[in-house]
Amino acid sequence: MTDNKKKSKEAKQWLDEPRNVSLFLKVFFWLCGICLLADLIFSIGWHKHHAFADDSLTEGMEALPTFYGIYGFLACVALILVSKMMRSVGKRKILMREEDYWEK
Repeated sequence: MTDNKKKSKEAKQWLDEPRNVSLFLKVFFWLCGICLLADLIFSIGWHKHHAFADDSLTEGMEALPTFYGIYGFLACVALILVSKMMRSVGKRKILMREEDYWEK
């Protein structure tokens, strides 16, 4: 059976509708904003790692509000960019191979 016939017989899922994808993304971004806002509010009142509050190591960047959210986001972006670079550099493929690579 061809792919076109398979796709026409499959039932539509809820993320197949563009309206649902848009709604999902809006809810996701609102939840991210609420989490960052909660982190900002709660980091003003007290230190996140109370057991290490007297240590000078935690008085640096970790004490900044929303540090962990921003750090996690930047780490994910860096991971994606590095993985894209590992796939191919220009026209030279590093980790990616053609679909019939093992059949050759």
